[in-house]
Amino acid sequence: MSEWVTAVLCPQDVVPVNGREQKYSSGPTALAYVVMGRLIELDLWRDRTSSGPIPDLLGSDRMPSDEWALVRSALRSMLDDSQELGALELNEFAFNDALDPELRAIAAILASIAYADMESYARSLAVCEQLLAERLDLSVLPNAIVQLHACMRNAEAQEYRRALHLAHSARMLLEEAQTPSTGEGKKIIDGLIFSADENIVALNDTLSNKVTLSNSSKRTTPDFWLELHSTVGFAALEYISEDFKRRIRNRALRRFPRVIKNEDYISRNFYAYYVRVQLAGHWRRYLQASRQLGMEIMIRPLDQKHDSGARASQGLVYLRKGWASTSYNEALRLVREEGPLEALDSELQKALSRIQKGIADLELHVLRAGAPLLRAEEADSVVRSLLEKQIPDGARSTQGWYKTQVSLWEAVSALSREISNADYLSQKIRASVGGEAATQAFEIEKAVEAMDWSLVSASEQENWVHLLAAPSTGGPWGSLLQTVLYKLSETGNRSALELLGQISHSELTLERSSQIVDLADEFGRDLLQDNAASIADLCVRAISETRTGAAQGAWSFGGYNAALIGALLSIKWPAVEIWSTLSEFLRDTSIAADHKDPVLNALALRIDDVPAEVVQEISSDPARLTAVHPELFGSSSKESGALLRFRCAAEAIDREEALRVLMRLSDVEEPVSRIEAAKSLPLTRKVLGGSLATGYLLNMTADTAVLVRAQAAETLGYFLDPADSDSSLVGHRLVEMLGADGVAVPFGALRGLRLAKINRGSFNQPIILDALQKISRNHAMVRVRKAAKTLLG
Repeated sequence: MSEWVTAVLCPQDVVPVNGREQKYSSGPTALAYVVMGRLIELDLWRDRTSSGPIPDLLGSDRMPSDEWALVRSALRSMLDDSQELGALELNEFAFNDALDPELRAIAAILASIAYADMESYARSLAVCEQLLAERLDLSVLPNAIVQLHACMRNAEAQEYRRALHLAHSARMLLEEAQTPSTGEGKKIIDGLIFSADENIVALNDTLSNKVTLSNSSKRTTPDFWLELHSTVGFAALEYISEDFKRRIRNRALRRFPRVIKNEDYISRNFYAYYVRVQLAGHWRRYLQASRQLGMEIMIRPLDQKHDSGARASQGLVYLRKGWASTSYNEALRLVREEGPLEALDSELQKALSRIQKGIADLELHVLRAGAPLLRAEEADSVVRSLLEKQIPDGARSTQGWYKTQVSLWEAVSALSREISNADYLSQKIRASVGGEAATQAFEIEKAVEAMDWSLVSASEQENWVHLLAAPSTGGPWGSLLQTVLYKLSETGNRSALELLGQISHSELTLERSSQIVDLADEFGRDLLQDNAASIADLCVRAISETRTGAAQGAWSFGGYNAALIGALLSIKWPAVEIWSTLSEFLRDTSIAADHKDPVLNALALRIDDVPAEVVQEISSDPARLTAVHPELFGSSSKESGALLRFRCAAEAIDREEALRVLMRLSDVEEPVSRIEAAKSLPLTRKVLGGSLATGYLLNMTADTAVLVRAQAAETLGYFLDPADSDSSLVGHRLVEMLGADGVAVPFGALRGLRLAKINRGSFNQPIILDALQKISRNHAMVRVRKAAKTLLG
């Protein structure tokens, strides 16, 4: 077995230790360091060895031999700024007839890895297949290595039968090899047999559309793989082991189990492992390594703006390549909210190209996250493509042992916010009602909720009204039909409003009560008048049941909040008010926070519409307004932002207490509590004073969590008062938030400006108008551009 093969498969056995410095000057040793990501150690020895010159792989134009030139090309293929050049050079080495066949095989595999790293999957596969077609005079081991690598590349290209054939062929070659009883040769052959066996299992699973757990637990893992796993390093494993979703959704959580100072070392270890599992030809572990590498890149803060786009794009590529469905989805959402948007746009364009050939789950992830980047006509085209193309049976398990279940309708729901041809989607939804897609009724209902029904033509709306008036389809479609009726009523469709009234007379539920109360602001005043008394009775009974359950220690999860419906009903239709019932409910200390907080929040926002004696009664004993916090699924914070807002609006809290509560909310690790603090600042302002509240808010606009910054940006709109001495400072900060990357913070700032326009009539600061003009022309997201244009109009 040559030293070159050992250098790429077991580099730790080639690098010199304990005074063997004479070996530093060999090409295989240098290649081993390159494969291990430890070039710096080789570079340190360049001037310390007397056994022979070591070329400067990064600085010299000429190499002393073809072997050293190959090592340099291998290094270039693993560096971002020279990867393409390195791949081209390795490709030339692979098909240079003057070179030793074994070196040509190694060059081909390294070139294939580099091409795959650059997403040139066709070229990656072609290098391997072309080399196999030449039938080089290779010994058994290099031949098996090339076949295993070609197996992995065919699997990556979804050529599973060809991949399986190559895995069996490599397995047969390895059985023919004369395995030494000990030493490096035995370790390598045992490790490659392990790769072949597990590839065969994985590919059979894929072709049979089933999942079989790896059989490695029934056998001893070869030393080859035990040593390879140690490449990642204990520090790196600890770094990546905590829950990825929790970290990636909250940039504030940057505390690791131990202080890790050398992130570059960790990154090199992950990349070295990623390269070495490919050299060993193990398909599943290659996907796993790709997933780990992508997670590591996305977890690291994207603070360096000059390269954050390239790094985020690279992280997304690795996650997608590893078929890391959940992590990929979370990373896409993070990039959408926090930026850089060019990374999301890059993934979106690639997904749009891929769905022309076939639809797989990861494309649906990209469409869900990237839909706001599409123009209306593009969204129309994609929706039509999705709904008219049959998804193949294997789409759910295209990449082997990962089986994700992403509904096509979830992607359609995201796209439905961007479409202009609402009639097409409406007709597709209507045609599905009562059909074979009953199991997807819940996902289809999301599209109903998301789309703009004012874009649906009058004739199509009437088609829906006829369907809704027919004998109920019931079953899984009942909720969807109820949602359609509400959405049509929201557009002012008289037939839909009349039908909603008729249905409510015969069967009034909390859901319909909530819809009728909401519709009263625009089109449903008569509908509310006809049903107000019945809604009030229903709410009183439901509130009584909630209190009875709470007294027994029982809390419900989700559903419609009868107390909130009753509070809004009492404000909008005072003739049937239920204030006494609501007052008792809010002062019942056994009620869970999830029931109380929405009511307190609604009262705080409309405090002027609540009778003064009711406000006084509710706020007379603040201790009774506290709520139970069930531990299941709840935040660790016991402070209530809604209660703080209500007490401030009711002027039932002093300055010192308000500041203490606000600080406790702001000091909680979970972003949700800090978001509550930012929401509370407009109402606490009247208690704390303008300067203190403004300073507190400006500090929150620099929070580490993007969703907290987005809420703080929205709250700035309440503080944009021309009469305020801090107005100019607030305006400049709003402009900075408008220019933030991603969509979350700019959208928050736009919502804040909308509030300022509603409350003040205008915002005449020139810097704000200039910023809106720029966003309306240049922002990547269509919805952001539209919102900016609306504000300017």
